[in-house]
Amino acid sequence: MRKKYFLFVFGLALLTGLVLPIFVGRTTASAKAKAITVKVGVMTMDDEDKAEWKVISKYAKKHGNVTIKFVQFTDYSQPNKALEDGNIDLNAFQHYDFLDNWNKENHGDIKAIAKTVIAPIRLYTKKGYKSVKDLPKGAQIAIPNDATNEGRSLVALQTAGLIKLKKGVTLATPSDITSNPKKLKITLVDASQTARSLSSVDAAFVNNDFVLAAGLKFKSAIYVEPVNKSSKQWINVIAAKPNYKKNKAKYAAYKEIIKGYHQKKVKQLIKKYSDNTSMAAWNLKLK
Repeated sequence: MRKKYFLFVFGLALLTGLVLPIFVGRTTASAKAKAITVKVGVMTMDDEDKAEWKVISKYAKKHGNVTIKFVQFTDYSQPNKALEDGNIDLNAFQHYDFLDNWNKENHGDIKAIAKTVIAPIRLYTKKGYKSVKDLPKGAQIAIPNDATNEGRSLVALQTAGLIKLKKGVTLATPSDITSNPKKLKITLVDASQTARSLSSVDAAFVNNDFVLAAGLKFKSAIYVEPVNKSSKQWINVIAAKPNYKKNKAKYAAYKEIIKGYHQKKVKQLIKKYSDNTSMAAWNLKLK
């Protein structure tokens, strides 16, 4: 009897000892997300981008075991093509209007999956003018040559009271100018080069991606595009391929990146580096 009892107890203990480690091991493995790398396409990063993405990367790594690998581009024509070709998983460089126009022109179907920031386009000068009113007749103005930012710059000139455009135009070009009292000369330049052109033109619209790298200060602009209920199209986004939910592991990683972006810390960094002129867009109410 005692021998049988001992064997029973020993067997039970042995069985329990074997089962418990396996159970605990499985629980630990399921609790920790499998490591995954996500390639994110961005423009050449300035100090603001580096500071923001450092916070986002730390969050994604901690909460989803996600490593973000950045692929940097030098002009706006590259990141969507790289995304479409599968060379990157996400990109974060464009606003809704740019994305919509790119999809139309390239028969694409890239999707915006999260809002990031809204950054008003600004007019800068190195000629000492204090405001747009100081621009002389015949002043030469450089604007980005991609369709959406070209149209955006011309609308900004109209809002500033310098020109008038044809009514109903969605993507304005210089040929749509109907009134130009100062006879401004509009020069189309690649967006990455408008800041550099300031040495030879009277003023230039410079996208935020290139402001700090060019040694400019946000508050030195002589005109800032107003932000209002018509500004939704200028909200920047994180974009993905249309089937981005298909890979469940990567989709889960994307959600952690978005959560990381939508932190209060990132919101504060946007304000800090833009001198409080750009705004976090994920919970922004436009009036």
